[in-house]
Amino acid sequence: MKKRIQKLTALLLFGTMTVSLMAGCGNSGGGDTNKDSSDANSDSQDNSDASTDDKENTGSSSGGSGAEVTLWHYFEHEAPDLEAIVEKYNQEQDKIHITATYVSREELMKQYTIGAVSGELPDIGMVDSPDMASYVSLGVFEDITEDLTSWEDLEQFYPGPLLSCQDADGKYYGLPNNSNCLTLACNMDVLKAAGFEEPPTTWEEFREVCEKTTNPDDGTYGFAMCAIGTEEGTFQLLPWICSAGGNIDSLDSAESIKGIQFLTDLVQDGLMSKEVINWQQSEAYNSFCAGKAAMLESGTWQLADIDEKINGTFEYQYALLPKDQEYSSTIGGENFGVCTGTEYKDECVDFLKYLMNAQNNADFTAAAAKLPVRKDAVSLNELFTTDERYEVFNEGMNYARARGPHAQWPTLSEAFYTAVQQSLLGEKTPEEALKAAAETISPIVAEDPLPEASIGGGVADDVNK
Repeated sequence: MKKRIQKLTALLLFGTMTVSLMAGCGNSGGGDTNKDSSDANSDSQDNSDASTDDKENTGSSSGGSGAEVTLWHYFEHEAPDLEAIVEKYNQEQDKIHITATYVSREELMKQYTIGAVSGELPDIGMVDSPDMASYVSLGVFEDITEDLTSWEDLEQFYPGPLLSCQDADGKYYGLPNNSNCLTLACNMDVLKAAGFEEPPTTWEEFREVCEKTTNPDDGTYGFAMCAIGTEEGTFQLLPWICSAGGNIDSLDSAESIKGIQFLTDLVQDGLMSKEVINWQQSEAYNSFCAGKAAMLESGTWQLADIDEKINGTFEYQYALLPKDQEYSSTIGGENFGVCTGTEYKDECVDFLKYLMNAQNNADFTAAAAKLPVRKDAVSLNELFTTDERYEVFNEGMNYARARGPHAQWPTLSEAFYTAVQQSLLGEKTPEEALKAAAETISPIVAEDPLPEASIGGGVADDVNK
């Protein structure tokens, strides 16, 4: 009981901390058109029930019959696309009738925490992928492993998003709905002027490009990224340790230290602005679009308005993040799970399978400017096969890792981004900073290990090439 209370307390604190993330983790709430709502850093109200302003029935009541099933989500712009699938499902069967209800992200996360004690939960709920493990540990989501083990479609899901729906024992509590990942955006006018016809593919090439495209006289740097002391920073920093062969549960390893040493050298050598420790992803993006950075660690959501922001001032090209030992990226996105206590578990699982069939996944993610979580969905919408930028991001999904999953992910993440900030600022060496972080993380993962790292494993499918 004491451990459960500690988890509840940590989650209540986490709820106020993670309101600032949202971008790059697949948030769909308000804010900028690039899906970065880290400016929306307001605390939710202290009422115990979702307010009428925050909880809104957005589902259709026409078509279908059967038992009433509730689905809570925090989609705003994408709500009509979700509703269309719900409506179609309601019309095609009569066992249940699903009503989709919008609840603001802040309020929804609070309701999950309250519902873990009161038992007042929806039948189906949406959650940001790195948060799911925390709510699983509180008992918010139902174990649906037996319902999925014979479902052949599981083989089509990218390992990273699918892992975010599992616990350390490999049990499933939901299915991923959409995803995003990180790649490298390059100002090709600047690169070509410096003698580079193609984006860099290795760390050595990347460092060389940074050196030859940095111009202190006009405040132009070789690279821009977000290294802020929040989950946004963790999102963008993780690929660099993973590419070197490290991970968040082995921060004191030579591989993890190498990854952060590489980034620290970029800052201390003047090839990347020291302001990256304060930049949200939107600010690094604005720097690139303004021509003040030759390269950017960029997310899928930024495709929505990059052409408008650049306004034809330079040619740009996307590529995979450069690799050391292997390609790497980090995923964001949302999952849907069956909530504990529902009377209609089997029916809810059936809907999740329907929601996440290949065609629905392709149509929804294309309409919402997100990435499919199924490989076989990529070929079903021309956006993903004719837009070279999406082709790069879909290839990146083969190398993209989930954050965690872990019930104490907020603690692991904070230790990590705090250490990296200390290193980038020169307060500690990368080795000193990461070893201190490992002292926090190691006892936690010793008791509750992270799942074995799961990524695409190298070669992308033909459709993604």
